[in-house]
Amino acid sequence: MEVRVFWIGKTRLPGVAALTEEYSRRLSRFCEFRAEEIRPGSRKSGAAKGTLGAEESAMLTRAAGSHLVVLDPSGRQWNSQEFAQFIKGLHEGAKHAVSFCVGGAEGFSPGFRQEADVLFSLSPLTLPHELARVVLLEQIYRAWTLLAHHPYPR
Repeated sequence: MEVRVFWIGKTRLPGVAALTEEYSRRLSRFCEFRAEEIRPGSRKSGAAKGTLGAEESAMLTRAAGSHLVVLDPSGRQWNSQEFAQFIKGLHEGAKHAVSFCVGGAEGFSPGFRQEADVLFSLSPLTLPHELARVVLLEQIYRAWTLLAHHPYPR
């Protein structure tokens, strides 16, 4: 199964970049993994007018044909076991790819959220978008290790 993670904006924190690289490396042992930064559009882009912004359109293009999971505060929350079962269901189902999208500081437009197959919330807490990306990568890795009965999740 192919797992894709897209995020808006440049990584500014060296620790986040290091953790992104580390979890990307670890994930590649369990699945075809791809992480990609999407360059942010201007603040006056379509999102302000209720249409998709350039970065959202780019995410949809790159995620074409995959199960689209959009991180959103109003989304569904799972514990780690439930999330692993979600990944398992995708892996065993008809979809051969899943794309997770992490927004920037402004979040996603209503139009982009409507395109999602699943809205997913990592926590009821507000997280900086760079930290949310690392938490997401760790949870994807944890899900794969749970499914493989790997000792990591203890």
